[in-house]
This record gives sequence, structure tokens and C-alpha cells, in this order.
Amino acid sequence: MRERIIFETELAKKYLNKLFDEFDKTKQIAPGIPSEKLLKEKGIMFGVLVCEDEFKNQIILKAFSSQLFSKYIVEGFVPPALDVNKFNEIVYKYDIKIKQLTNEIENCQSFSKEKLIEERKKLSNEALIKIQDLYYFHTCDKKIVKLTDIKKKQFVPTGTGECCAPKLLNYAYKHSLLPISLAEGFYGKDSETKRHLNYYPPCEEKCSIILPHILKLDIIYVDKYICVINKQPNITTIAGKSEELKDCITSRFKTLFPKAIEQSSTHRLDMDTSGLLVLAFDKESHKNISIQFQNREVKKEYTALLRGVVQNDEGIIDLPIRLDVENRPYQIVDFDKGKKAVTHYKRVRVEKNINDNSLYTRIIFTPLTGRTHQLRVHSKEKLFPIIGDRLYGERKKDEKRMCLHASYICFTHPITKEKMEFFSNAPF
Repeated sequence: MRERIIFETELAKKYLNKLFDEFDKTKQIAPGIPSEKLLKEKGIMFGVLVCEDEFKNQIILKAFSSQLFSKYIVEGFVPPALDVNKFNEIVYKYDIKIKQLTNEIENCQSFSKEKLIEERKKLSNEALIKIQDLYYFHTCDKKIVKLTDIKKKQFVPTGTGECCAPKLLNYAYKHSLLPISLAEGFYGKDSETKRHLNYYPPCEEKCSIILPHILKLDIIYVDKYICVINKQPNITTIAGKSEELKDCITSRFKTLFPKAIEQSSTHRLDMDTSGLLVLAFDKESHKNISIQFQNREVKKEYTALLRGVVQNDEGIIDLPIRLDVENRPYQIVDFDKGKKAVTHYKRVRVEKNINDNSLYTRIIFTPLTGRTHQLRVHSKEKLFPIIGDRLYGERKKDEKRMCLHASYICFTHPITKEKMEFFSNAPF
């Protein structure tokens, strides 16, 4: 499994090394903050983001994760994505009450102890909600996203947004700077998971939640030539003709990386399909990977949930497909005029829907050809419709998406010729 890389790293690593050398030489992180304390007690993550301003001047931003010896604001480092004064007000207000309850709990001998513990837990949660409401992040498209808005959609661990990458990117976009290179490294006493002066990618636990909202793309790998993302459902790969389809993956990619070519996608995923998508920064890389797709040299797998029980462990579906010209974009099976379409499928397991006890089948599809809607048509014709498929099945009220996800892709890097292999777990 490759580590998540969201921007080019080499340039930022050079500046990060200089920063660590400076810590060693001056014996301090900043005025009044000794570096020796980190080496003896507990190390932390530092990050460097190399940016360009509107005049193409290079700007170097520095950050540390969470707090540095209980300080959010330290000279020379970007501030957190919250109002520190308001944060201190909340902490002061609740700390007094929580400490009082803690003292009462320690001295309590009666049955009321459980009630006091519950009251303290309630206060702690209340404080946490108020603190999380202070976090907001500037995005690459000049908008603002609040942490509490993200929390409404998915679970958000405590401390989300306090890592180096979100801090740095928030500051850059707030000040209209263009990120170029990002690197993070650990400085200080070794921990169970991190080593002194080693580099680390943005964390999966917290950063993988917040970064897609800041960048508008869920990037899992990038270098000078290509980018691999996890496409979310309900967005097109390229822009459609209608106004509501102008927001697409390639337009977001161009906003994030203005120097990239206009049509960066080397292949497409249906609007309702999520998963791995490969984009290119330049025409040569785009052409190379596109040819790999045309020559069927790219290996792909899709995970799907089907509305029914598939009996066979695996099989081949060979049905020719063509566009139904009177019912666009619907595709139909046509043995006379259809183009050859072949799909291999493998049953993973049968699952039960906890809401109505209906049975689903989890399937791995391997398309051996690349026709439009191939998996959806083949699934409907020979197995069962894919859950949530609005064209070839149905989407029930409690179904927010189609359960089809591009979960694996393997291709050859257009420049290095390295085997590039990526996996993505289905979010259903």
C-alpha cells in the first residue's frame, strides 16, 4: 500500500532539513523554546509548505502539529485554524467546572459517584463540541469549510485539523498562495510510531478526513507527471453541458494545480461511480497512459453490491453493448450492432441488509473491455442490478449512492516506467 502523497515532496524536504539543522545549531525551536526539551521528553511533527505568491515569488511556510509546549502561537510558524482567544475562553470556562467535579469524584464514597462521572463526561463533550465549532479551513477554490459541517457527514476524531498539512494549507489559501511542495517530518525523542528526523505522509486517521474538503479532491498520490485520486460519487469526471455539471473532477484538478493541462483525466468513471482515477499534468504523460488504456494494459477491479444472491463463485459475462440512441445515455445489449464487452466477476460474500433483512452479494468485477456502463449492464443482464443504480435498477429512499467503486488499478508510470499499483477500500 503506497503512502498518501498530496503534493510534490522533494523541494519541501530540503527546507525541512534546513529547519531541523537550525534546531540543532541554535538549540531552540523558536526564541525561548529549547529544542533539547523535544529530544529528551517528547518529539512532535513539523511541516514545510513551499508556495508561490501572485508574482511567482517563493514563500516558505512552517508549522508544528497540535501545540508546542502548550502554545498554539509560536513566532515563525503558521497559526492554527481556529481563534486562539476564543479557544482559551472555552477551556478556562469548562476546566474550572471539570476540575471541581474531578475533586468531588475522588472524595466521593457514595452511589452518587457514577452520577458525578456522567456529569463530567457531559461537560467534556460539551466543551469539545464548542471547540470544534471554532475550526474553519480556507479551501483551494476560495471558500471556507467548517469542521462541524464535516462532522455532520462523518465521524471526526478529536484533534482533526491540528496536524501540519491542514494548518499549512489553510494559511496558504487564506493568503492566496499557491502550494507547490509539502513535506512533514518528526523531530525529537522517538515514539512508538515515529523516529527522529524521519519523513511521514499526512496521517490517515485525521488528515484523510479534512484534506479532501480543503483540496476538493481526495488525493492519494501525486508526482510531477501524474495524480491518482479517490473520486467521490455523484460528480462527473469531465464537465457536462448543463450548468450543474460544470463542477467536475478535471475542473477541480485545474483549480488545485493551475499549471496542469485542461483535460487531465486519462480515463473516466461514471458520475455515480466512486474510486481510483488517474490524471496527468502534461500532454505526454496523458497520451502515454491513455494508450495503455486503449491497449488494455491497465488492470482494474471494481467492488460492487448487487441486489440479490449470486450463486456462482465466479464467471465470465460476454455480452456486446451499444448506445440506445433513442434513450441516451442508456446502453443496451445488441448481438448484431453492439461492441464486444467482456467482464469477469468473483463473488466475495453474501451480506444481509440490517434494515429489511434482504440479501446482497458483494462482487469483484474485472472488466476485460472498457465499454460505457459495461459493468452496470452486464450485472443487470446476467446477475442482479447494482444497488443504487438509477439507470439499470433503482435507488431507494435510504440509498444515497450507487454501490460501485473502482477499488484497484495498476499501470506503468509514463516517465519512470515503474509499476504503479493502488488500492482503495469500498466505502460501502
